[in-house]
Amino acid sequence: MPVRRLKPEEWVAYRAIRLRALRDAPDAFGATYAGEAGLSDSDWQDRADRPGRAVFVVDGPEEFIGLAIGGPAPDSPNSAALFSMWVDPQARRQGLGSALIEAVKAWALGAGYPMLGLGVTTGNAPAIALYERLGFTDNGERHPLRDDRYLTIQIMVTALG
Repeated sequence: MPVRRLKPEEWVAYRAIRLRALRDAPDAFGATYAGEAGLSDSDWQDRADRPGRAVFVVDGPEEFIGLAIGGPAPDSPNSAALFSMWVDPQARRQGLGSALIEAVKAWALGAGYPMLGLGVTTGNAPAIALYERLGFTDNGERHPLRDDRYLTIQIMVTALG
């Protein structure tokens, strides 16, 4: 199942996978299901076609089964960031996570970014192991996952090129 870039007109399917991800793994994302379920159709259309970002998906038999987004890093203008990484639980351990991450890396490199970073919940050992296998290292930074949560994320980075 190849990774491909989301088409803007697929915003309804994008909304569906994003909300599934938030429901499945609420402690993995800075956003919440309640917050994103309340977004308007216009908001989702904008997210599906936001300049400077790339949304990657994996097609399943009936719906998307993988998602990852590349965009500018929030606090580092010379770095890109990997956001919203998620694979449907029934499709995990098939290489889809690696393929999604590699797609974001290729996009970031093509966009001229020398570094790619991400935030991962500190207790998420399977995700951390995946990122380490793909060349990411913990840079020592820690931040709260959300203002309303007790969880912490660690920042991991990799050089591109």
